[in-house]
Amino acid sequence: MTDFRKFMTIALTIMLVQGMLALLISASANAQESLMAALDSDQDGLISLREAAGHQALFESFNSIDSNEDGYISLDELDTSEISID
Repeated sequence: MTDFRKFMTIALTIMLVQGMLALLISASANAQESLMAALDSDQDGLISLREAAGHQALFESFNSIDSNEDGYISLDELDTSEISID
Protein backbone atom coordinates (compact mmCIF):
# COMPACT_ATOMS: atom_id res chain seq x y z
CA MET A 1 0.00 0.00 0.00
CA THR A 2 2.94 2.34 0.56
CA ASP A 3 3.93 2.24 -3.13
CA PHE A 4 0.34 3.00 -4.11
CA ARG A 5 0.26 6.02 -1.79
CA LYS A 6 3.53 7.31 -3.21
CA PHE A 7 2.21 6.85 -6.73
CA MET A 8 -1.06 8.65 -5.91
CA THR A 9 0.79 11.49 -4.19
CA ILE A 10 3.01 11.99 -7.22
CA ALA A 11 0.08 11.75 -9.62
CA LEU A 12 -2.01 14.27 -7.65
CA THR A 13 0.95 16.63 -7.37
CA ILE A 14 1.47 16.52 -11.13
CA MET A 15 -2.22 17.21 -11.73
CA LEU A 16 -2.14 20.14 -9.30
CA VAL A 17 0.90 21.68 -10.99
CA GLN A 18 -0.69 21.27 -14.42
CA GLY A 19 -3.87 22.95 -13.18
CA MET A 20 -1.93 25.87 -11.75
CA LEU A 21 0.02 26.31 -15.00
CA ALA A 22 -3.22 26.29 -16.99
CA LEU A 23 -4.62 29.03 -14.75
CA LEU A 24 -1.50 31.15 -15.15
CA ILE A 25 -1.56 30.81 -18.92
CA SER A 26 -5.26 31.63 -18.99
CA ALA A 27 -4.78 34.69 -16.79
CA SER A 28 -1.99 35.96 -19.04
CA ALA A 29 -4.10 35.49 -22.16
CA ASN A 30 -7.02 37.27 -20.51
CA ALA A 31 -4.77 40.18 -19.54
CA GLN A 32 -3.58 40.61 -23.13
CA GLU A 33 -7.14 40.34 -24.44
CA SER A 34 -8.23 42.97 -21.92
CA LEU A 35 -5.42 45.27 -23.01
CA MET A 36 -6.41 44.77 -26.66
CA ALA A 37 -10.06 45.52 -25.89
CA ALA A 38 -9.14 48.61 -23.88
CA LEU A 39 -6.89 50.13 -26.55
CA ASP A 40 -8.47 48.96 -29.81
CA SER A 41 -10.87 51.90 -30.10
CA ASP A 42 -11.94 51.14 -33.67
CA GLN A 43 -12.42 47.44 -32.82
CA ASP A 44 -10.55 46.14 -35.84
CA GLY A 45 -8.61 43.61 -33.77
CA LEU A 46 -5.38 45.58 -34.12
CA ILE A 47 -3.68 48.31 -32.12
CA SER A 48 -2.38 51.22 -34.17
CA LEU A 49 0.38 53.55 -33.02
CA ARG A 50 -2.28 56.16 -32.25
CA GLU A 51 -4.24 53.67 -30.12
CA ALA A 52 -1.04 52.52 -28.39
CA ALA A 53 -0.47 56.08 -27.19
CA GLY A 54 -2.98 55.26 -24.44
CA HIS A 55 -0.46 52.87 -22.83
CA GLN A 56 3.03 54.26 -22.22
CA ALA A 57 4.95 50.97 -22.15
CA LEU A 58 3.19 49.70 -25.28
CA PHE A 59 3.74 52.99 -27.08
CA GLU A 60 7.44 53.03 -26.22
CA SER A 61 7.88 49.40 -27.37
CA PHE A 62 5.55 49.57 -30.37
CA ASN A 63 8.15 49.00 -33.09
CA SER A 64 9.75 46.03 -31.33
CA ILE A 65 6.37 44.39 -30.65
CA ASP A 66 5.15 44.95 -34.23
CA SER A 67 7.19 42.00 -35.49
CA ASN A 68 5.78 41.97 -39.03
CA GLU A 69 6.28 45.75 -39.31
CA ASP A 70 2.80 46.42 -40.68
CA GLY A 71 2.18 49.39 -38.38
CA TYR A 72 -0.24 47.50 -36.16
CA ILE A 73 0.00 45.20 -33.16
CA SER A 74 -2.11 42.06 -33.39
CA LEU A 75 -3.21 39.94 -30.44
CA ASP A 76 -0.59 37.33 -31.41
CA GLU A 77 2.14 39.98 -31.35
CA LEU A 78 0.80 41.30 -28.05
CA ASP A 79 0.80 37.78 -26.59
CA THR A 80 4.49 37.33 -27.38
CA SER A 81 5.37 40.64 -25.76
CA GLU A 82 5.92 41.14 -22.05
CA ILE A 83 3.59 44.13 -21.88
CA SER A 84 1.00 43.95 -19.13
CA ILE A 85 -2.28 45.76 -18.61
CA ASP A 86 -0.79 47.94 -15.86
